[in-house]
Amino acid sequence: MIKDLQRDQLVTGFFAVKDMAEKETRETKKKYLDMLLVDTSGEINAKAWDIPEVLRGEQPKRGDIVKAEALVQEYKGSLQLKLNRLRKATDNDPYEPQSLIPSAPTPPDRMWPIVSGFAEAIRDEQFHAAVAAVLQKYKDRLLYYPAAKTYHHSYMGGLLQHISTMLLAAEKLTSVYPCNTDLLYAGIILHDIGKVRELSTDATGLGTEYSLEGEMLGHISLGLAELEHLTGLDTEKKLLLQHMILSHHQTPEWGSPKRPMFKEAELLHHLDMIDSRMFDFDKAQAEEEGTLSARVSSLERKVYRPSSG
Repeated sequence: MIKDLQRDQLVTGFFAVKDMAEKETRETKKKYLDMLLVDTSGEINAKAWDIPEVLRGEQPKRGDIVKAEALVQEYKGSLQLKLNRLRKATDNDPYEPQSLIPSAPTPPDRMWPIVSGFAEAIRDEQFHAAVAAVLQKYKDRLLYYPAAKTYHHSYMGGLLQHISTMLLAAEKLTSVYPCNTDLLYAGIILHDIGKVRELSTDATGLGTEYSLEGEMLGHISLGLAELEHLTGLDTEKKLLLQHMILSHHQTPEWGSPKRPMFKEAELLHHLDMIDSRMFDFDKAQAEEEGTLSARVSSLERKVYRPSSG
């Protein structure tokens, strides 16, 4: 597993390709493959410096399972694979896809009842109908879509995980800070729905890319457009949900042109931040107790793992 790799180790194993690009060296302009390989334990950068020498057969693409022979090296404080041989895996190879394809820790068939249960609990008829219509429309995608291409919950089932954990957190938080839970739950379920159009992916979540409309409009604009297609919402209720989608990133630097202007929108923003930040902390935690991780770009800091004793 990637988490067990050690510097100067020779390794032969199976990995999933999360990202890959053909680049060229600065001085000699020689082409090489720059890859991001993953399994359920982590991810690692890999380089094929001499493509004809390294590659066996067809060049793999995002989402493929590959067999690699490589030397584990260290570059700028992080481990990296120098590939000696690389080929696409075959049906006869001894690997288990479930150990290679990163996915949400909770299976989709257990997360979906959580989300649908909160949707059913919405008493307001207009909010209830709006949420039910969107969930019915996008259920197939929500069962496997990641929440991002690169950052938090960027794996199979990540979007459903993000929504369900936010709903569970909201249930606890609103016992301390009472609010209109119908509006809050609806906003949570709908706030990132534009991502099912912003992103293009396959059933593994590995080949995730931005769609053309995702690149040009982004998930916030696409989420607003989704609400325009819904019928049965009066003017104010549609406006409230649109504002929650528009403001959930809170600041222009993060993509929101308006700050939250009512309590439920403010709670939505903080629940979104809590869930994404806790994901980043869990992912970045140092392997050994009492040590610091490498710098985490999404958190702009290192992460310390306290001793459990």
